[in-house]
Amino acid sequence: MINIKIHRGTSQIGGTITELYTTHTHLFIDFGSELAGSPEDSTDEKMVEMLKNSACDAVLFSHYHGDHVGLLQHIPKKDVRGKEIRLGIGSVARQVLVNIHETLAGNERRTAEEEQRTGENQWQQKELLDVLREDSRWIEFTEGKVFDIGEFHITTIRVDHSAFDAYMFLIEAEGACIVHTGDFRTHGRFGRHFFERLEGFLRGKRVDVLLIEGTMMGRGSEQVLTEEELQKEAVRFFSQKENKYAFLLCSSTNMESLASFHNAVMQWNAGKKPEEKRAFYVNRYVKKQLDLYKTTAGAVDKRFWFQKAYPLEGMNYYNPKLGMTQLEFMKKNGFLMLIGTGEGYRKYLDVFREENPVLIYSLWKGYVENKETDTYDARLGELYWSMRHKDLHTSGHAVKEDIERMILLTNPAKAVIPIHTEHQKRFKELDIGELAGKVVCLRDGEIYRLE
Repeated sequence: MINIKIHRGTSQIGGTITELYTTHTHLFIDFGSELAGSPEDSTDEKMVEMLKNSACDAVLFSHYHGDHVGLLQHIPKKDVRGKEIRLGIGSVARQVLVNIHETLAGNERRTAEEEQRTGENQWQQKELLDVLREDSRWIEFTEGKVFDIGEFHITTIRVDHSAFDAYMFLIEAEGACIVHTGDFRTHGRFGRHFFERLEGFLRGKRVDVLLIEGTMMGRGSEQVLTEEELQKEAVRFFSQKENKYAFLLCSSTNMESLASFHNAVMQWNAGKKPEEKRAFYVNRYVKKQLDLYKTTAGAVDKRFWFQKAYPLEGMNYYNPKLGMTQLEFMKKNGFLMLIGTGEGYRKYLDVFREENPVLIYSLWKGYVENKETDTYDARLGELYWSMRHKDLHTSGHAVKEDIERMILLTNPAKAVIPIHTEHQKRFKELDIGELAGKVVCLRDGEIYRLE
């Protein structure tokens, strides 16, 4: 018998923790921190204590977002039985995390990656880096990787998400098959032909239980663009004379959207005179991430080369190749600059304030929309409302039609279990025929037994 226990995530987005266990093997999927909210209401500490007092053979992370990997540093090296706890994540995703925490460990002000909202001090960052660099503990995922954790036979399938190198899991044990989707979508560049690929992995198998994310189930009115549509919108926006000076708020690890904006700059530059061409500017930490994406995703798709992304130089540094300072070149040609809410970016905002620059906001609107909500971010909100802004964003999660197609394709024989959602009961209203009767709405901590 396989037991499925959703420790957290049956009624909230983010911080989802799922446990699958048999008599002899305990497997956890994702161990993230909760999204922004009142610290006194957080159950993170409770989840950490739970794991420290549990049997645990391995923790697999679907991707590197904080709400899935944010409690990594609290996972003990050994479980209550004295067995080493193995860790698993995508091979590129692991390096993304190393880059993030190397930067944070060397920067007390944390200006390079404040959007990660970690809050750890330097000592904690270095402790976390030790875990990330401990090769013997890590299983690195690639497309179609097959491995065993005790009685569980696991296949990893790469999915499209706003985090590159994200995975879903096909898990088999005791003659049963479970699919855990992780966070996924199909409207990014890596989402093309996803269901055709998935069908290949499922061929000859009978799925018994589907564990499926439902972030977008409560956001039916939200406009969802493809990444290609986002890029086209950005090109049109850059072509307007008043948008010559543009700042961008976007996650520094959202490779696809960063590529959409970078490629929009490249497309706008096409046919322009050299003295009219703009560039995409990022800090040195982000440039390190873009270089990583270029050598991995870019190796198979030139749309991820980021060849016109340049690191910010000192404002008074004379660049001999330009024949002027980088700042003078920006004033002359215009620019797109990725920024955060740190003080280090304020000097650029101040320099261009009289030019009425625009802020392109490419994050979830909930961070800046309503000051009365737990998700409101005061620093993002202050920046957003202090200047002319343009919302240009697309979701990293599956729309309703993709959720329906996932359920119909996997065709689970016994249960569809919604996770990572605030609206699990809406799964019963989906256009999935008789499978609507197999939707099982669990409570946090409740156990579903698969016999």
